[in-house]
Amino acid sequence: MSTEKTIPVTILTGFLGAGKTTLLNNLLKDMPEQNVAVIINEFGDTAIDSHLVISTREEIIEINSGCICCNVRGDLIHILSNLITKGERIDRIVIETTGMANPAPVIQTFLMDEKMGKAFEIDCVIAMVDARHIWQHLKEEEPGQQIAFADVLVLNKMDLISIDEKKALEQQLIKMNPHAKRLYTTYANANILDLIGNKSFDVTNVLKVDPSLLTDTHHHHHNDQVTSFVYREEHPLDLEKVNKWFAYLVHFKGENLYRYKGVLHIKQLEKRVVFQGVHMLFAGTEGARWTDNEKRESEIVFIGKHLDYQELANGFQYCLA
Repeated sequence: MSTEKTIPVTILTGFLGAGKTTLLNNLLKDMPEQNVAVIINEFGDTAIDSHLVISTREEIIEINSGCICCNVRGDLIHILSNLITKGERIDRIVIETTGMANPAPVIQTFLMDEKMGKAFEIDCVIAMVDARHIWQHLKEEEPGQQIAFADVLVLNKMDLISIDEKKALEQQLIKMNPHAKRLYTTYANANILDLIGNKSFDVTNVLKVDPSLLTDTHHHHHNDQVTSFVYREEHPLDLEKVNKWFAYLVHFKGENLYRYKGVLHIKQLEKRVVFQGVHMLFAGTEGARWTDNEKRESEIVFIGKHLDYQELANGFQYCLA
């Protein structure tokens, strides 16, 4: 590592719907005077998370051409290189990975690429843990990898589990990663001082998880049963039909819906509706008002297992006003 001043990097991981974007917003609110470059990688060809990130001083850069730990790692290096050649002041980089990402190749980027190693230094690797759904998610490969490589575990949605469930979860996480600090949150409300600026990343702990991290190129394969579908529509949607459709999805399809989120253009409303869902948990809120010269469009992404593209498309069409 160079002795020159390096830019600290926060890597934010966590399975689909764990609360990464909510935590990111909370962090950005607590860093109003810092120039933060935020790199967001989404699972699927969509950019919905940019609608969910608060507008402050940060520069938001999206990578939507694939998973950051697979075919777009070169894009990540290219983006980081451009940031440092601009000559602008950057106080911190925050990388929010897709919920399907293995963090190892992202970590590897800063440890094995000479140029990246001179300019940047990993401050911390945070893994969001969905306390309500983690046992279900551990059936997939990615959550275990995210937990194992983290130096900070943020156990979110603690209000949705019992004391006994919390004890069982703690025991499981200690088995999976005994070195990580554990924080307990509701709505990802964590103290920024517990998360960043502590240089809690320790490569020796990471090498215990993966001794080949500094020698091998990682090849990550997602579960091909997990897919993402994006639907866009310029015609307005009917509020009553939307409510009926989402009630059906939550009740009958919620088990397989890992994550669904989007922005809706509702005929009866002058403001956009921003919604997010994880399995059977669903919430919609009013967003910003549509401007007169703005293209009004609904955009929805579904991520889950055994999803039927045509069935979801038919449901979306049913909602047209």
